[in-house]
Amino acid sequence: MTAAPALIKAIFSVGVYFTPADDGWTGTTYNRPEFIRMIEDIKLGNINMVITKDLSRLGRNYIETGQYTDFFFPDHDVRYIALNDSIDTIKDDNDIAPFKNILNEMYAKDISRKVRSTKKIMAKQGKFANSRPPYGYLKSAGDKHILVVDENVSHNAQRVFELYLSGKTARAIADVFNHENIITPNNYYYSTIGKPNPYLNNKNKWGSATIMNIIRNPTYYGAMANCKRQIKSFKNKRMDRKPFDEWIIVEDTHEPIVSKETWLEA
Repeated sequence: MTAAPALIKAIFSVGVYFTPADDGWTGTTYNRPEFIRMIEDIKLGNINMVITKDLSRLGRNYIETGQYTDFFFPDHDVRYIALNDSIDTIKDDNDIAPFKNILNEMYAKDISRKVRSTKKIMAKQGKFANSRPPYGYLKSAGDKHILVVDENVSHNAQRVFELYLSGKTARAIADVFNHENIITPNNYYYSTIGKPNPYLNNKNKWGSATIMNIIRNPTYYGAMANCKRQIKSFKNKRMDRKPFDEWIIVEDTHEPIVSKETWLEA
């Protein structure tokens, strides 16, 4: 990459600000941790120049991207440069920027549509189509779309059904597990991938919702259950639970932890 001498001089006159990449975050949202940190530093007056490879690296929501480039950055005396798109807010020839922002959003929408379509096809084939396996299961080492029993904790999932059928409520089962200091599904999952649990609220406690999620999940009798939730839109990443009759369930796809009769009885 080459830069004009004037740009190099400008960069070193203000100092260089490096922010870690927001790995795993989509450009359709601006709730990215490092992006938020950058915005807070701008508000504090610590930054007066932001440089990205192109406009899509700033974001792929054309309305919000325009709010930042046309209002927020100028209001805070911040110069914005998108190198590959030849955008520089210090100049007065950035008329192409809104059109590029619209194209970037259309690209993100198209990718989101294709991902949803692919997941639906996989679901109908009885393949595991999510990133995180249900508690008590692991992704097969040979095929990540197949579930295998996790012998380390599957007995806990089985015990949930036994206690529930014995007459205990979900709250009472959670209390039993908490009293016995059984590691929660969230903490267990993150321990298996070597990362800290990002869910800070009651992260060490079992709750009735966790218990009921196990009891209601057909996965435990050997059926693959996919498409249980859906996002509001490719812009709004909030996940809503779908009605049971809209789930895609394929029978006999993996080893069960409980029998189908036990699951139906629960």
